[in-house]
Parts: sequence; C-alpha cells; structure tokens
Amino acid sequence: MMKRASALLLLVSLSLGLSLGVNADQGFRADQTFGAPMPEAGDALSLGEAIAAIEAGDASFIKVRGQVTEVCQAKGCWMILVDGDSYARITFEDYGFFVPIETSMQQSVVYGILSEHVLSGEQAAHFAADAGAQSTLALTGEVREYSILARSVQLQGR
Repeated sequence: MMKRASALLLLVSLSLGLSLGVNADQGFRADQTFGAPMPEAGDALSLGEAIAAIEAGDASFIKVRGQVTEVCQAKGCWMILVDGDSYARITFEDYGFFVPIETSMQQSVVYGILSEHVLSGEQAAHFAADAGAQSTLALTGEVREYSILARSVQLQGR
C-alpha cells in the first residue's frame, strides 16, 4: 500500500512539474516569453553576428534575434530561427519548456548558447518529419547546422 501511494505521489509530482515547466499549452499570442525571463541587459545580435562571434571562439550565453520559420509540429520541442541565409535549430534547456506549434513566422529573441554540430542522417530525417508540411530545409544525409540551447524565448508582437 505504501509503495503504491509513493508511486502515485511521484507520478502526480512529475505531472505537476512538467505542466509548470511546459508553457506552450497557453493560448497563442505573438508577445509571449517561454522558459526563464529574458535578461534585460545586452542587445540581441542578428544570427549572422552571433555565428561570427562563435567562430571567433566566444561560446557564452547570448541574445539572438531572427524569424521563426519552422516549429516541431509534434509538440513544439524545437524551432528554426532564420536571419538571411543563416539558420539555427533552437532546442530548450533541460527540455523544460516548449513553444506553441503556431509560433512559425514570428520575430523572436532567443537567449542561450550557440554552437555548431552535425546531425546524423537519422536525426535529420526525424526533424524533417516533425516539421511536417511546413519544412523548408532540405535535410538529407548528414547535415552541419548551428543550434542554440535556449534558456528563454521571447516572441515579438507584430
């Protein structure tokens, strides 16, 4: 009986923790912040400026601005931020929050750590499938791309 009660309490605690950390189930508005509060200090760099900064060896937390063009249609667990010809895949720190699947085509500021990596063919295919019909990226085989592990995402009102 005690084991069952403990297991039930753990399940309820995990469910509450997940629902508090994942705020993409709120009604969509184009002026929301997801994850931690966006730091007030520091200007947001364009994605191109941010890429130049990491190529120079700076891999610290930064603010990056761009337009969201794709969002995981399964649950909002990643998005693509575009600035000109550059793009970065945004994932969310500790899988602790998601964004609404309607977030596409919104101007956004992301606070996180930018890095470059290679997706395996399997990972690329998985991301392409999750993007569904909205996918504009040709992800086949191994793909080198930039990514941001985001602590905060702030959608900008139109």
